[in-house]
Amino acid sequence: MLSKGLLFVLICLLASCRDEVKGFNSSDNLIPRDTMVMLIKDMSLLESHVQMKYIQVNRYHKTMKKSGDLILKKYQISPERYESSMNYYGSHQEEMQSIYSQVLDSLNRMSNQIDIKDTTLQMDGNNKGPFGLVKRELKK
Repeated sequence: MLSKGLLFVLICLLASCRDEVKGFNSSDNLIPRDTMVMLIKDMSLLESHVQMKYIQVNRYHKTMKKSGDLILKKYQISPERYESSMNYYGSHQEEMQSIYSQVLDSLNRMSNQIDIKDTTLQMDGNNKGPFGLVKRELKK
């Protein structure tokens, strides 16, 4: 009797398993892909800057929350819309990988610009450091 019950539970569990993640409806106020790329790029720049500035995790968390909200406001996106869009793109892994690939390409281009500007500034004797470009990029 016990083995029949165990077999029944095992069959139910196997029948409910799927290879796919439960998808989100793309019409649920989804942030457009190109905006998502810019948004994630700005969030990545912010996180990198805050991690370098704050050693204490509790200050890091508070600063990230406030600054992240400002970035969402810049794009006129609510935190709920951002979260639901991240859930949607997260359930579509190929799309998310493509978005992060574009973000990485964009950050690499920025890094190359910083290297060029930093080299130029060092040659001019006016070394302002690389964060001026990052701060200007976040303000856009």
